Amino acid sequence: MIRRKKLVQSQDDLAMAGMVGMLAFSDHQDISGRQWRGNATAVTGIMSINAMPLAYLHGKSYSVLSPLLESAEFVDEVGKHREKYDRWKKAFGAVRDVFLTNGVRYLFIKSPSLFPYTSGNLDVMVREQDFARAGHLLEQIGFIELRNIREPHKYLYKQFECGKEVVAIHLHGRVFWGATFINSDSAWSRTNGQSLFDDVVFPLSAEDCMLTTFAHSFYENSGIRLLDLCIVKHLVDNEKIEWQYLSSTARAGKWEDGFHLSVLAYAHLHHAIFGGLLFPEDVLKHARQYTDQRILLRKAVRRLEHGKVTMPFYLPLVTSKLLGYKKIAQSAEFGGLHRRIWQLAKLLFEVLFIHILKVNPQRGMLIALSGVDGSGKTTYAHALMEALRGCGLDAHYIWTRVGSQKGFQALAKWLTRRSARSSNSGDHPGASERFQKTKGLFSNRWRYIAWKTVNMVDLCVFYNLTLRLKLLKRQIVVCDRFIPDMFVDLHVYDQGRPSQIWLKLLSWFLPRPAVSILLTAPEDLALRRSSDPECMDSVQAQTRLYSQIQERLKLTLVDNGYREFQDVCDDLVSHMLQGYYSRKCVWFGWEQDK
Repeated sequence: MIRRKKLVQSQDDLAMAGMVGMLAFSDHQDISGRQWRGNATAVTGIMSINAMPLAYLHGKSYSVLSPLLESAEFVDEVGKHREKYDRWKKAFGAVRDVFLTNGVRYLFIKSPSLFPYTSGNLDVMVREQDFARAGHLLEQIGFIELRNIREPHKYLYKQFECGKEVVAIHLHGRVFWGATFINSDSAWSRTNGQSLFDDVVFPLSAEDCMLTTFAHSFYENSGIRLLDLCIVKHLVDNEKIEWQYLSSTARAGKWEDGFHLSVLAYAHLHHAIFGGLLFPEDVLKHARQYTDQRILLRKAVRRLEHGKVTMPFYLPLVTSKLLGYKKIAQSAEFGGLHRRIWQLAKLLFEVLFIHILKVNPQRGMLIALSGVDGSGKTTYAHALMEALRGCGLDAHYIWTRVGSQKGFQALAKWLTRRSARSSNSGDHPGASERFQKTKGLFSNRWRYIAWKTVNMVDLCVFYNLTLRLKLLKRQIVVCDRFIPDMFVDLHVYDQGRPSQIWLKLLSWFLPRPAVSILLTAPEDLALRRSSDPECMDSVQAQTRLYSQIQERLKLTLVDNGYREFQDVCDDLVSHMLQGYYSRKCVWFGWEQDK
């Protein structure tokens, strides 16, 4: 759904944005006699919030657009669009090759000719018999299936590099938003093949593309973007539309109400922004007669025609949702009446809890990254956080270590008081000397036990106050250092083999991670990478302790030695996300196997 906010837009700015938008679709637009009348910054803003494909304006030059082409904001926005277009198209080029090699046909369902990179994901439809195979092929080339927790019926695949999203693909077996809007068999038989504008685009037929645009803007978004209007205008200007097919398809799909309201809404917006008629007069007359006979539709038409034109143009939300529920209740695709009622109840349940009450439907999860200083814990934790948040998940990052909490400070001063008095104030011992000196401080057994006890209590209180609350709120927590690191920090100065009682206490008092990763690296490499002033003695002691507890805590080993950062990062992100989405999660109290 389009986010609703108050917009202030002048008629000149809208007209200029519309003209520029149509130039993105075709170089053959008639702009003779047109003069620039808008504000370049305002026009750029309108095109940006309306998802206009500015990448297609890259390198184009029109005298009438000189003020816009000289605008720093516009040039910067076009550059960002071009970067995203190149990244998405390159990634999808690999998808196209794999699909076509394996006999999987695909269609872009939201674009008449251009590569639709401006939405949140690429909407790609495959034949229903190829649906499972298409998903498997995407996973083979590095995509991860994300069952969207806020839209449980959405089959979303994303590709990541170093935790950053490369491209997202929403895989469709049919044009479906709560219910089916066009006949899939008809869509496949009517398509004209590859687009003349973009070699990776296989679009729907003009009629099916227009129906999809109407349905998505009315039922899914409850609003019309300037991009939607330009798509429909492009289709009407360049194709011979079979209006009988459009009306009969909408009638058969039980969404005639939304179809006729969309016809009138798009015609109204076109007249306000471009001037003139968008659709034939007999089509408009039939739509007007249909809506005039129904009170709800008549009121909706009156509201939209008397409202101020801004883009995006918000459609009456209540009307949109009521007509959507009416379509579901009448759709035979769900079976008998009781099945339709059940489908409608589930939809209302999701709307109530997710969109109105803002209930978080995701499953909480604790992820712990451990390893010697310099093994890359923090770098990979931040990359994982970016990937989790890129999936729309509520994720939080936590870092702490022995000695970093306030409860430790008083004891640390007491323990180091004698050493501080005896040392030269201008002397800065090396890491090795400092390690041996600290180790000597703990030669007194009781002093060492006191230090470990205070630290353990301090960290257990911190973790329990922060972690358990976040997990109860069904949030994902990424811990940069956890139980293994606490144990190692507490025993790195031990003279002999450490007692396992401390490990048992930590495991008993703290939450158990769903995933525990132990990053390993050669000692010399870890020493060079470490941001803390470590010494080889300290790194060797840490390595020895981690190896002792690895099996007991069932830590998953990840070699972060001389492998490329991207390879390790992509493996970690893939492992975490696949594990998260493949496990059972609770969806409003019902268990669903993802």
